[in-house]
Amino acid sequence: MPQPRILVTGATGFIGRALCERLADRRTWTALGRTPPAETMPVGFQQVDLTKPLPAGIIPKDTDVLVHLAAYRGASSDVTGHFRGTAAATLNLCEAARRAGVRRVVLASSTSVYEPALPASRTLQEEDRRIHARPLADAFAKKWAEDAARLQALLAEPQSMLWILRPGLVVGPGMRSGSWVRSTIRRILAGEPYPLTGERGHHLGLVALDDAIEGFIHAIGAEPPPYTEKPGPIWNLVSEVWWERDVITALAEAVGVEPRFVPPATTDPVGWSEQPLSIAGDGGRWIRESGGKRTRPIRPLLEALARAERGA
Repeated sequence: MPQPRILVTGATGFIGRALCERLADRRTWTALGRTPPAETMPVGFQQVDLTKPLPAGIIPKDTDVLVHLAAYRGASSDVTGHFRGTAAATLNLCEAARRAGVRRVVLASSTSVYEPALPASRTLQEEDRRIHARPLADAFAKKWAEDAARLQALLAEPQSMLWILRPGLVVGPGMRSGSWVRSTIRRILAGEPYPLTGERGHHLGLVALDDAIEGFIHAIGAEPPPYTEKPGPIWNLVSEVWWERDVITALAEAVGVEPRFVPPATTDPVGWSEQPLSIAGDGGRWIRESGGKRTRPIRPLLEALARAERGA
């Protein structure tokens, strides 16, 4: 798609900022965000709260691609906030995209749409049909609702193409102070023991920020792979799968601290001690269908973040 006209939501977020920097010098695009950027952006920026009624013409008629990165960032227990800020906002935005004649929507979902209680050693592949009809997982209601909303909104417009990108834990410079990685590093530096669920904790899918951005750029302009089911591809952006305990250990080693762990509880009403949560997802299709790219290693990124947090 030569020089597509792009609208990006969530443009001032972690992934949004990085994507906008990569797009600025070669495409015509517009950025939307709930909070104004800390620095001047190289393109037009409009401050919009997607949880409220959308202004008329929020998506220009000549827009080719909508990249929807915005999502509610409140507590997982705030079901109403998540519905209004993610599911309802996505429905409203996709309806605006339909009226504007947008032909392609790239939706940032998450590997956290997958329910808990999977075997701890497994990862899910996009080819597994069970990922399309999983029951609602309480802790991840916001992303599950987002996936449901985009289908309801977009399947009514058959000529629209939808790329669903489900990043795992995206790692790289610019992560928010309140992110899990940075807050965990501060806990390690303070000498606090880390509570694990099960012997090795969660099974996590990780991806470098630069690799995730390349995945979004590919989805903006590439033709879908052969035999893609309508309305479009579903990719898990996962390059490496780590146990949570190994992530903590790598962060602690980077700052020269001996990691400490809270022994797993013998009883757990959720059952995670016996069957730890696995939301890793498998990135095989993404890597294969985008050209078999070699992804960036995760450990150096984790170590750099730990050292930077220690020096802050």
